[in-house]
Amino acid sequence: MPPPLRLLILEDQVILRKLISRQTGFFSRQATTIDEFSDPAEALRSAAENSYDLIITDIGIPGMSGIDFIKNLTAIGCRASLLIISGYDSRILHAIVRMARGQGMPSVHFLCKPYSIDQFLHQLNAVFADMEQQAGSTALDPQQLWHDCAAAPLALEFRPVLDDEQRQLRAMQVAALQLPSGLLPLDAGLYRQLASNTQLPVLILEMVMERLVQVLVGIPHSLRQHIPFLLHLDASCLAHDNVFDRYAALLRQHGLVPGQIGFLLADGLQAHHSPVCYENIAKLKYFGFHLLAEQLGEGGLTVCNLLDLPLDGVRVAASTMQQWPHQQQSLLALLQCCGLTTAQLTITHLDNEADLTVINALSGCHVSGEQIALQLGMGELSSYLEQQQTAGTIQG
Repeated sequence: MPPPLRLLILEDQVILRKLISRQTGFFSRQATTIDEFSDPAEALRSAAENSYDLIITDIGIPGMSGIDFIKNLTAIGCRASLLIISGYDSRILHAIVRMARGQGMPSVHFLCKPYSIDQFLHQLNAVFADMEQQAGSTALDPQQLWHDCAAAPLALEFRPVLDDEQRQLRAMQVAALQLPSGLLPLDAGLYRQLASNTQLPVLILEMVMERLVQVLVGIPHSLRQHIPFLLHLDASCLAHDNVFDRYAALLRQHGLVPGQIGFLLADGLQAHHSPVCYENIAKLKYFGFHLLAEQLGEGGLTVCNLLDLPLDGVRVAASTMQQWPHQQQSLLALLQCCGLTTAQLTITHLDNEADLTVINALSGCHVSGEQIALQLGMGELSSYLEQQQTAGTIQG
């Protein structure tokens, strides 16, 4: 039996503090020990003396601002998950979340007051899911990763992307690698972990690309011709010469076209990045590949990136959408500024039933996540595409 989760709750309003404590203890997936505080100095002292799994805090607290409280937590080496509950504007809370993550807090979420019980429980569910994922993950060993990738043909996993209205298949994301150590997500998080190694990200991308080409060649053209396959990349990949020249040549060699491949970019390009990055963006489009903004609102894409880069689409996580005020209006305005429509928008990580509420007010977008379609192995890909075509859900 796992040990109880240790929680700290800092809230100066006693009724609200008791309510949060009761809701959290009731909802938790395992036993909990909860310490409640109204004084940030006492809470900080307890955090220094005890190891907490989750800290729930307000921002506007007498005696010490919540911002200083979080900074002091990181200064004493606290690496608990953090849930911020506050009446501050969500844009301010986004800035505080970025600060906390930048200072080493592994998982940071926020919830705006006033909130409903359902909203609170949904946010708690996201926090506990993060904690479980971190508990089950181990530090990435780049040398071992390279050894595992080079030792045998890569086993890829795919995530279907569907049309929200008729649930027609619109794209396939190359979502993960099946390694001896388990499933490794091929996402922006992986490339961030590899950031200190300037060569490994592009080597991993090239191996994934080569394996994807082998997979596509083995699938009848009629099943895959209208389905783009999406892969993550980052600035370190873009900084290498002739990346897309090689990919375009590889595709031509096997009778494939660049239009069948799309690249997902979560972290943007800044002034310090190599000019080669911008050259490769131009080549990517010149050869006919697709470019999509990934993790909008979470990653490092700036407004300038969104306006300047030749994007074919934008992807936003459901959890990010839930934290935006005036979700539909804000998103539609942003798409319009970028010269995009809702048909070029994908809402991702629709993994829980409650996540589906974010797409109620949107029409014509694309969707992905466990509530939409489960991840597929390579051995299931052809049969899935054939089933979709037989059911009439792939538009010719």
